Amino acid sequence: MLDKSKLEHYVNQMKAERPGFSKLSEEQILEMLAITRNGIPTLAAIMNFGIYPQGYVPQLAITAVVVPGKEIGEHSRDAERFLDNKRIEGTLSEMFAEAMSFCTRNMKVRTVIDSKTGERADRTEYPIGAVREAVLNALIHRDYSHFTEGTPIQIDMCDILPPPSLTLRGRGFSAKNTNVFR
Repeated sequence: MLDKSKLEHYVNQMKAERPGFSKLSEEQILEMLAITRNGIPTLAAIMNFGIYPQGYVPQLAITAVVVPGKEIGEHSRDAERFLDNKRIEGTLSEMFAEAMSFCTRNMKVRTVIDSKTGERADRTEYPIGAVREAVLNALIHRDYSHFTEGTPIQIDMCDILPPPSLTLRGRGFSAKNTNVFR
């Protein structure tokens, strides 16, 4: 269920940072780090150290799509509904890396040559820092309670929608809730 090598690496890091930790039993350490509760792996442990987290919680994934128009449901002249469509699964760090890869792969990149220095600069359609922040916020602030509706985080290149809905629109990035990205 849990990746023993990743978990061992994390526990060893904690032991190095907290010398008293080394004096505790393995069970006490796992309980204190919220890896287990009463010997059972926690959701946090599954999402960070799980071999296949979505085997236990299938709704905690990301669906990422690129649509030919401006809205989901629009299609191209050839009736294409999606230009790219991917379900992203794994641990939180794996999903983050794959979501960032999906976003950068599907972004337009402009190349600008400085007229004075001749230096080339590539500029992405959306600021990478803002995309990174939006994806991290979606993963961190999604509803992890057992009351969740089962909706995965949705990325449609301009929109990143975690449950409950947080929408990022266009180049300036504005949000439906109080988190505003600029």
